[in-house]
Amino acid sequence: MNPFKNIFRSAKTRQPEQETAKRYISNEEIEQQNKAFMLRFEQVKDLFISRLAVYNAENCPCAYPRFQQIIGIDCRDTGHSFKCFETDLLINLSKVGFDLEKSQLSDECTNEKWICKKCGSTYEYGWSDFSIYVERQKLKLVHLAVQPKGKPAVHPIPLYLGLMGHSYPPKNEIASVDFADFENYMGEK
Repeated sequence: MNPFKNIFRSAKTRQPEQETAKRYISNEEIEQQNKAFMLRFEQVKDLFISRLAVYNAENCPCAYPRFQQIIGIDCRDTGHSFKCFETDLLINLSKVGFDLEKSQLSDECTNEKWICKKCGSTYEYGWSDFSIYVERQKLKLVHLAVQPKGKPAVHPIPLYLGLMGHSYPPKNEIASVDFADFENYMGEK
């Protein structure tokens, strides 16, 4: 008998069945994780809708450094490849408060100049896809036309939904927090 067959056969039989079974996640577990994420997503969506209403009632979102921080998270700033769920959601929800124009920039798959309808602050919007798995958008402040009103942004940036991608910034840049902490952060507490 071939000695290599004995080596590989014995190595294979040494692995308990439970060990190999735990390598893969079941469809039920995937569904549970997806449902849990969607509940978290809806929590953040409701929070952002209520915060945008407060921002707009008191001034406009541009006056709040924490709003600017979340919409401005961009993986290119750290040289990594990820998307931030909070960034995407907040940009999408706040888009109605901006007039859109053609941008002079061409560094993204999509470039637009966003101008706040209330205060006139300008931003550069960019969207790019890095792979079939990772795409991201960002909204970078170019000119602030209103006095800052809210509390300053903090580092590491607290996120509840978090990041998804191929590579991530160091842990001292982004902190995973529970919903209460994220709600307090966005609520300027």
